[in-house]
Amino acid sequence: MNNDISNVQVYKEEIADLVNAHDKGDYLRVLLLSPQLLILILNKIANEADELFSSMWEKNITDDDKEVYKIVGRLEREQNDKTYIANCLVNYYENHYWGKDKSKKEFVKYFTKLEDLISLRNEFAHEYYASKASNKRVKNCSKGALDLVFLFANHEYLNAA
Repeated sequence: MNNDISNVQVYKEEIADLVNAHDKGDYLRVLLLSPQLLILILNKIANEADELFSSMWEKNITDDDKEVYKIVGRLEREQNDKTYIANCLVNYYENHYWGKDKSKKEFVKYFTKLEDLISLRNEFAHEYYASKASNKRVKNCSKGALDLVFLFANHEYLNAA
């Protein structure tokens, strides 16, 4: 995965802030803020995709179809963080983003990072002082959160924006 901040097209300052927090050992900051940043990035990708597809298909889609797709798109964006991000990972899997031979393996790897991130974020949000999470798990989860952020922040639709 390319975690080079210079290749990022959106939310560069926010991503740099999370990278710096991780490097300084402020993993809690990364765990609490990265899911929201992922949602912002994914919304930006969705908006770019909407614009791209509407310009390509505008003459073939009725106004009713556009209205229905807009409503469903809004509903998808209102899902909980984990479901929304997981659906985007499924899209990468279905489109063989990682190549046909590695798609399942990469999907499972990123989905596992997502599950751990959301689980640990929720644990800390509700039981920070009672949490028994090991420092190694917290650090690894923080790194996984950054991997997810960079995965989507380097999306091809964002390069054209």
